[in-house]
Order: sequence, then structure tokens, then C-alpha cells
Amino acid sequence: MDWQLGFAIVVGVIFVLALVQSMFRQWRGGRNHIPLKGRLHVARQWLEDNDYQIVRVRERSEWIGYYDSREFRKQYIADFIVKQGGKFYVVKIHSSRDTGLSGQKLRDHWYPLYMAFQVDGVLHLDVEREQVHVVDFELRSPPFLLWRRVINRSLWFLAGMIVALAWFHVGS
Repeated sequence: MDWQLGFAIVVGVIFVLALVQSMFRQWRGGRNHIPLKGRLHVARQWLEDNDYQIVRVRERSEWIGYYDSREFRKQYIADFIVKQGGKFYVVKIHSSRDTGLSGQKLRDHWYPLYMAFQVDGVLHLDVEREQVHVVDFELRSPPFLLWRRVINRSLWFLAGMIVALAWFHVGS
């Protein structure tokens, strides 16, 4: 037997073992946890029981950033988009991979969801512990941006007034 053939067989066996292990990994652990589909079902039931109207399920949004000619993409997935009392919320279901709360997690994970789906807040739903956390944001612009907005709107208002006066003056 040629050494190249033997090497190819060893690599093939390793590949098949890795594939089989990854297929059966889901059955080895996590028997005490609710499976993902079960979590979605339990979360949906909780939302409906607490007067949330489900608008969308597993909604996706994509962020695309450009740096010169390079393109970067990130997909955001909301487990649910719900409505309650005229406010819309993105719902994310807590998973076992979630780590603790930090400012970085709020900034890098929750704020993009809030902005991508343009909602009033984010509900972080922990099905196993039966807890729901509301994540909300407030963005405070620097004063020069507020003044610029006021001046811009005032100029548009004045331009409209001048057009209206000219129109009335021509009409008479």
C-alpha cells in the first residue's frame, strides 16, 4: 500500500468521525433543557398569555458595512416581533450560550437589534427561569446637533412661508 493512500484513508476516517460526533452531539447533552422548538413554543405561549400580540416570527435583518471597497455583513434575527399597548418589541429567547450582562453586550448585541427592527424596546425572555427583562435605550445627541436640527427646520418653515406669501401675492 502506498503511503499517500494510507494518509488519505486516515484523513477520511478522521473526517467521518468528526462528522458523526457533531451529528450526535445534540443528543448527548442538554436533556434537562428545553429544546429550541420547545422554547419557541413556550415563549409564544407566555407572550400570548401576557397580552402580547405576535406580529412576526423569526424575522431577519441584515447589516452591511463598507470600508473602502471591503464589505462586512451581519445578520440579526429576532425570535419574535410583538406589540403591546401600541409599542413594538423585539423578543430574544435566552439560550444556554448567553453569558452575563455587560455594557459591551448591550452595545454590541442588543442595541443593533433595537435599531435594525426600529422598535420601542427589546424583551429578553428566559424560558427556563421564567423571567423577562426589558432592554431599552436612550440616545442623547450633543447640543450642536439639536441646534442644527432646530435651525434646519426653521429655515424650511421660513422658506414655506415665503413661498406661501408669494403665491398669495401673485393670486391677488
